[in-house]
Amino acid sequence: MIELLVALLVILVLVMLVILLRLPSRLGKISLDQEIVKGAVATCWKELGIDQDIGAIKERANDIQDATQSLENLFRVTRGRGEYGEFQLEQILKDILPAKHVHIRKRVAKIGKIPDAHIVTPQGIICIDSKFPLDNYRNMLAATDEASRERLGVTFCSDVKAHIEKIKTDYVKPEEGTTPFAFGFIPSEAVYQYLTECQMSLVAESAAEGVLTVSPATLAINLNLLAVGLKATEISERAEQIQRNLGKLSRSMGEVEDAWGTLYTHIKNAYSKAGEVDKKQSRLKVTFEQITEPEEEEETTTTTENEEEEHQD
Repeated sequence: MIELLVALLVILVLVMLVILLRLPSRLGKISLDQEIVKGAVATCWKELGIDQDIGAIKERANDIQDATQSLENLFRVTRGRGEYGEFQLEQILKDILPAKHVHIRKRVAKIGKIPDAHIVTPQGIICIDSKFPLDNYRNMLAATDEASRERLGVTFCSDVKAHIEKIKTDYVKPEEGTTPFAFGFIPSEAVYQYLTECQMSLVAESAAEGVLTVSPATLAINLNLLAVGLKATEISERAEQIQRNLGKLSRSMGEVEDAWGTLYTHIKNAYSKAGEVDKKQSRLKVTFEQITEPEEEEETTTTTENEEEEHQD
């Protein structure tokens, strides 16, 4: 796009120059020196800074071309393409799922494999592979005739089918702790669109075998649904834990109630016994007072008689 703008600008300047050079022939009375016209155009070019702008535009265009070439080289080399797919996959996973459920390039002990990523769920481990065979797809796009495109399309589908079979063999092992399916991540929306539009039977067959082919967009949708499920499971587990705690609390309350009942009975019995003891103590006091009263009267009589005898003497 930038190179096109530069070309248009150059063409516009050249057209203006041609018009100026042809003016003398059309305006017979005006005589213009071509060198003077060229000098004037060059001066205007410099004063307006057009030469610097074009230089900057060319520099930017070269930078963009280099970046584009680097990206093409990245996708041309299988290792670089795989690393790009792994990076994109990692970003999507981290953006959507809780970190405790996501593992990047970690060994799954039960199956003895290291997928590009795997997700730990209550239902099992979901493995994700981000490798994708792109070489024949690129060759198909570059083909100049229909026969070559068709032949390369068939080859590309064979590559994809073989890779799907590998994903199934390595990562779909429910008996060893994985889910009944794995994700085959295709980092290119264009490749995924080609498969779903032109090779839908291949996509359906892979899904039936337990390998779900996904693009960045469709993977994000699946992960969001999974995140909702994980949250619901977490809430359910918390509810079960709360229910268990309530059961323990209920049993503890029952034990406290039994202990209080026993204590209350003891207190009630003690209170009743205290009443009986109080009554007996009162009766005992009365009896004791009754026993001691005659002795006090006798002592009083003796004292009075002695006083009278002394008075007579």
